[in-house]
Amino acid sequence: PAPGSAQAGDIVDSAGTVVPSAYAAMAYKFASEAGVTYKYGAAAGKTGVATLPERADVGTMSGIGSIYQLGREDSTNNMYVSIHAAAIGVPVSSQNVTDSVAWLQNSATDRRTFQQRPQLLWQQRRLLPTAIDDYLASGLLARNDPADLPVAEHRGENAADSPATRLSLVATQGSPTKSAKLYTVGTLTAQNRASTSFKLGFVPTAVAVTGGGEFALVSGWDVPNTKGQVAVVSLGSAPQGWKPGDQRYDWWHGWMDMMHPGFSDQGNYVFMKVIGYVDLPSDMKAPTGIAATTGIHPYTTMLKYDAAGHISNFQMLNSPMAANRAKMLPGGEDYERYAKGGVVVVVSKSEKRAAFIDLAPLFKYTNDMYLGSAASNLETQNVGLAATQWPYMLADKPQAMPVVVKTATLARRPTAVWTTATRSHWSKDDQSRISAYPFWAADPHYARAAIAVEGGELQLYSLGRYAAGHKPTTPAPTDIQQVGTVAGVGDNITHMAAAKDFPGVGDPINDLILFTDRANRRWGWVRLSNASETASTGSVLRTMEDSRVDPIMVTMADNYSTKGNVLTVADYAGASIANYRFGDVVYPDPSSGFCTQAGACPTLSQLGEFAGKLALPFRPTSVHSSNVP
Repeated sequence: PAPGSAQAGDIVDSAGTVVPSAYAAMAYKFASEAGVTYKYGAAAGKTGVATLPERADVGTMSGIGSIYQLGREDSTNNMYVSIHAAAIGVPVSSQNVTDSVAWLQNSATDRRTFQQRPQLLWQQRRLLPTAIDDYLASGLLARNDPADLPVAEHRGENAADSPATRLSLVATQGSPTKSAKLYTVGTLTAQNRASTSFKLGFVPTAVAVTGGGEFALVSGWDVPNTKGQVAVVSLGSAPQGWKPGDQRYDWWHGWMDMMHPGFSDQGNYVFMKVIGYVDLPSDMKAPTGIAATTGIHPYTTMLKYDAAGHISNFQMLNSPMAANRAKMLPGGEDYERYAKGGVVVVVSKSEKRAAFIDLAPLFKYTNDMYLGSAASNLETQNVGLAATQWPYMLADKPQAMPVVVKTATLARRPTAVWTTATRSHWSKDDQSRISAYPFWAADPHYARAAIAVEGGELQLYSLGRYAAGHKPTTPAPTDIQQVGTVAGVGDNITHMAAAKDFPGVGDPINDLILFTDRANRRWGWVRLSNASETASTGSVLRTMEDSRVDPIMVTMADNYSTKGNVLTVADYAGASIANYRFGDVVYPDPSSGFCTQAGACPTLSQLGEFAGKLALPFRPTSVHSSNVP
């Protein structure tokens, strides 16, 4: 095509320039086959792919009807754990919102059995999350309006049962006359309702959540202005089932006084407020992917003991916040328990661009308002959606606006983006014990981002001091630089996810990347090595493949209590969720006689095993799961 007309299936012309008419047309197709192909490429077409063995069902749990695949039901030994998931996608035969979202039991340990087949929640026996009933009843969503179909979903991916992982955030498509929305879909026991609307004409393309559940960051297309932006959404949490006016109760040791939007809490959101939009550079009009890190581990908020010696969280022990600010100021015992900054990585597939956004201004301003003085803290207690209520609009507080500090031109189109979960600038001081000697050696670990590009290469970037962690930093744009590549990962990497656990790897959420190679019906793990601040390498550690699926996205279930080592696949062409097991099941009670140790309950083959499918009324584009708290 000549310059000025878009290439087939794309929004740019032969010179790589965005064509506004094609841009506007594609923006409202993300909930259709054309939009999915644009973002994720063609469906898996490879033949001759291996078929993993399937684990047979053993029995059905008495009284609840869920199906198990390992063990025998024994009510005398019940270390119950349930992992629930949420998925979104493109309806198969309708435009109905109720055919586009699902929740399900990903896996479970119950009465000395292990359930690895994805199936309906035994407590509900329905695919449609109950939250959708409420959103339809309130008018937030309309049942048959394509504008309300989901186009992006995210659930924070850190270590198991961490605060940012309580529920999923789902973004809708919107239309030229109807605003896109953001709403929550949770698990059975963490399913508070929260929602917000974006400005008219803003079409979400991807969602990220900061590690303590402080903010959602949503990449999107500002269609009327042909401009790329990142929406900043302040999040506020409460105990499960809390309503305005209710007394707060101890729910996983979160804040007991009130919600504190934009500050670390337990991630069961009841409040969302779009406080502003960060403009992306003029050569980045069409962002397609986003990832964020603050460099601080969510468990940092935990492992604090109360007066009775029980494990608690600093949020509960410092409630009310107004009376305990000193504990969280420099020199205070809890100063290093909350984020001081962060970095957002945004990519644009068509424009072959990446942008790096500094979150330090946002965190500094928010933290100063909560902790800086009694007067500023008092302002934060007037929480509400009005511009004059907390949290304030970024347009009125420009000192808090996140800043684009660097952009990068990519040789090929980026298809996915990932960041380390917990590493920060301060990890540069890490040390490891020299084997058999009472000495320590320097073992620096700098925060990293990985950008997958077409052709299956991962480009690795150092984030330097921008991943601030628990202490403020003074970064410079030169901190951000490409430090390595990993070649030969796959032909079409459609997604990268956290490896929440992996046998023999001590820090998988930072050292491993779980990738999806859609073209080859394959997924696997890249292991990173960090030779220095300015050099990174990596290699494919392991892969799995299966002829049954068109994998658009693969994520991992929490290994919580029982190690299940379950992966969940969004099987787009198959309109289903498929589970696979890649490692041993290990039950936490060695006296039970059930899967007592590694090797006792291996997979059916060394390559892994198929754990079953759950049919959906939609072709899934995204799925995440987490422990039911």
